[in-house]
Amino acid sequence: MRKKAYSKEFYPPAPVFVVKIVAPEESPTALRETALIDTGADGTFVPTSILEKLALPIVYMTNVRSHLGEQLYRVPIHKVDFILFDTIRLPSIEVVADDRGNNIIIGRNLLNKLSLLLDGPNQVTTILE
Repeated sequence: MRKKAYSKEFYPPAPVFVVKIVAPEESPTALRETALIDTGADGTFVPTSILEKLALPIVYMTNVRSHLGEQLYRVPIHKVDFILFDTIRLPSIEVVADDRGNNIIIGRNLLNKLSLLLDGPNQVTTILE
């Protein structure tokens, strides 16, 4: 089992992972980012600035709409590998290049690859192995 305390940078405190995002099959870098776990998000969003540093090709373009129901907007999709706890590698995860937000949002397309326990009363996220 791997555990991570909720982040108090959010109000109310929120479940997060510290992740490394790398180009598929590349060696991990030392760069770590905090990523918000969002079980209501269909997909995973990564700020465009992070994806540009990796110089990843666009896999395809699609349309997305926010939870507020605003108009659809066109976004590029990239594939990245996510590394959690320095040892759990989730390969070829499709992510939305997000030029509107500053946070990595981990959605269900990635979360559905993990067995998670979100323990709100104790404010701890546990990956069950």
